[in-house]
Amino acid sequence: MMRTILTIALTISAFGSIFSQSSRGGSLFYEEMRTLEFKEREASIVNEITSGNIPNFLNIWQEVEYVGTDADGNSRRVTIFVKADYIAAGTDEDYFTLPMTPQSAQIIANHFNASLPTPKIVDIIYQKSRLKLEPFNFIPRENRNETPDILYDHSKIVIAQIKASGNRPGIFVAGTKKDIVICSKLSDPKRTHHVTIYGWHRLNGIAIQPVTNVHIDTYVDYSHGVRLISNRVLIDSKEYDYRDLLKDSTLHTLLSYEAEPLNSLSYNLGE
Repeated sequence: MMRTILTIALTISAFGSIFSQSSRGGSLFYEEMRTLEFKEREASIVNEITSGNIPNFLNIWQEVEYVGTDADGNSRRVTIFVKADYIAAGTDEDYFTLPMTPQSAQIIANHFNASLPTPKIVDIIYQKSRLKLEPFNFIPRENRNETPDILYDHSKIVIAQIKASGNRPGIFVAGTKKDIVICSKLSDPKRTHHVTIYGWHRLNGIAIQPVTNVHIDTYVDYSHGVRLISNRVLIDSKEYDYRDLLKDSTLHTLLSYEAEPLNSLSYNLGE
C-alpha cells in the first residue's frame, strides 16, 4: 500500500501542470482522466479536488442539527457540518461526481480538515436532506460498472434527476450514492485492505447497501460516493472534534450506532 501511495504522490507531481487548473468543467476533467491507468486516475482525482477545482456549492458546509442520546442515556443537542452533495470536480454548471478509492477519499478529507461519515451519520444526512432521490442503478456486466465512462454517465444521470425534481445542483441531496464510511470494520484483522460502504437509500428510507467491507480497497464502481463531514462538531453548543467524539466512551453514540468507541477513524495511508 505504501508503494501505491508513493505512486499517487509521484503521479500528482508529474501531472500537476495538467490537473492544477481551477474552475474548469467536469466534462473536461472526464475527458482527461478516462484514458489514464487506475493509479494515475486516482492521483488525478486527488490533485483535481485538492487544487480547488470543485463546484462552488461544495465550498459550503451544510449545518445539520439533531438530538442524540449519549452512552449514559442523556439527550444532547448535536450540530454537524456536512457537504450538500458528494465530492465532484468542475463547476456548478458542469461537474463530475467522482467515485474513488478510500485512500483517495481519506487524503481529500484530511486536506479539508474533514472525515468520512459513520453509517449513523449517513442515515442522519438522509433524514435531514432537502431532496431525496430514488437510486439509479446500472445492470452489472463484468467490470463495465467500474469504467470511467459509466462513472461519468451516472454522474450525469443524477444531475438530470436533480433538475427534473425542479431543483438546482447544490441542493442538500441524498439517496444517490453508497457512502464510503468509517466504522469498526476498519479494525477487521482479516480485511485490512478493504473499503467499507453503506447507504444508497430508497425513498422508503431503507438503505440498499448494508454495511459491508467485502470489496478490496482498489475496487471502485459508479455507486460509490464521498461525502465529507467537518471535524468541527457542536454538542450543546460546545465545540468538539469529530474524531475525538468517536473515541469517547460516553459521546461516541451521538455519531455512531456501535456500542463501543471506534479504534480506527481513517483509512490507512501508510502501508
